[in-house]
Amino acid sequence: MYIDWTQAVTPLTLAFQESNLSHSMFTRLSLQKMEMVECVAREVDFTGTNLTRANLGKTDFLGSRFVDTNLSYADFSQAVNYTIDPRANRVKKAVFSLPEAVSLLSAFDIVLR
Repeated sequence: MYIDWTQAVTPLTLAFQESNLSHSMFTRLSLQKMEMVECVAREVDFTGTNLTRANLGKTDFLGSRFVDTNLSYADFSQAVNYTIDPRANRVKKAVFSLPEAVSLLSAFDIVLR
């Protein structure tokens, strides 16, 4: 089961805490300043979504899709399991925590030791 948020009446102001949003679709929505804190957001589609200044802290993004997503100033503090290609998304001034932030390098053909 999933929720297709693209069918909701816009503009949306969404705030989630300790929620399971797995398999949801937020494709091409404008969700600036959205709150998604301490959530499970596995296999979620954020393609083309504007998440500028969103608070996404402590959320599990295993298998979620970030393509052409605006993550400028978004806060991923203590978020886990995200796969974000900095070349295919806007990440200006986004906040990430170590050690998970090392995953941002997976988009590049490099070797870390």
